[in-house]
Amino acid sequence: MSKSRKSLFRLIFQRMLYCFCALLFIWIVAVQAGCLSMRTSDKKWKEQLQQKGQVLEPHFYNIPSEKGRRIHAIAISRQDSLPLIVLLHGSPGSADAFMSYLADSALSEKARLVAIDRPGFGYSSGFGKPEPSQSVQAAAVKSVIDSLAPGKPVLLVGHSLGCSVIARFAMDYPKLAAGLILVAGSVDPAQEKHPWWQSLFDKKPFRWLIPKSMWTSNAEIIPLENELTEMLPMWEKVTCPVTLVHAKNDALVPVANIDFAQKMLVNSSHVQVELLQKGNHFILWTRVDLIRKIILQHL
Repeated sequence: MSKSRKSLFRLIFQRMLYCFCALLFIWIVAVQAGCLSMRTSDKKWKEQLQQKGQVLEPHFYNIPSEKGRRIHAIAISRQDSLPLIVLLHGSPGSADAFMSYLADSALSEKARLVAIDRPGFGYSSGFGKPEPSQSVQAAAVKSVIDSLAPGKPVLLVGHSLGCSVIARFAMDYPKLAAGLILVAGSVDPAQEKHPWWQSLFDKKPFRWLIPKSMWTSNAEIIPLENELTEMLPMWEKVTCPVTLVHAKNDALVPVANIDFAQKMLVNSSHVQVELLQKGNHFILWTRVDLIRKIILQHL
């Protein structure tokens, strides 16, 4: 190979390397600056709810909770005398996972609805700082309830990891749980096996390569097995009605979680199972009709 050709190849390689490093730098800056944050600002909340047909103005809260955090929540309410429904997203995610539910007048006519940004997500303080403790997360939910409906039992709806939080809430504060709806819930510690790459991206510098919302999710999912194991003897404290909704083909959270929950809910006043033959982990959005129906049944 001639010297001129070698020089050309060397130049092409150097330029490709420079481009790769530049793109990598831009990517790291972008994700650490909050891009791909999976959250909706208060201004956009109003716009999107109006686009979906909700005539009620949303109310925004920043409520003090444990460890100095302030919990951001969005509520829709016609009157304070209506029962309160608490909506809790999975991982990663934010309160906007329940945008369609907050926009649903069939629900807002019957109940007050509040969607919460769980600690580390959305616009709760400490975005990107995970809270692995299910007990602390349940306490954050209680802080919102104490602010909006102090002392009153509430219906809680969770999706994915949000289900383990509302289950822990019902264990820690059984008198405040009027009912639970677990949609594609992660509750069985035996199903929490994690691929090798999750531990890899839990450490620097690799965590810098993924958005804060994804890293926060990773950091709370890794210890979830131990958290759920700690909850095993506490399931007997759940006495309220529980509905379990799951798709048979859920590839992210195995349907075996349904069998586990049924086995553990020995003191629940009523356990209902909705096992979908078709669907996946995202039935919270693809089967809004079914979830709405179940919520109204609980009310």
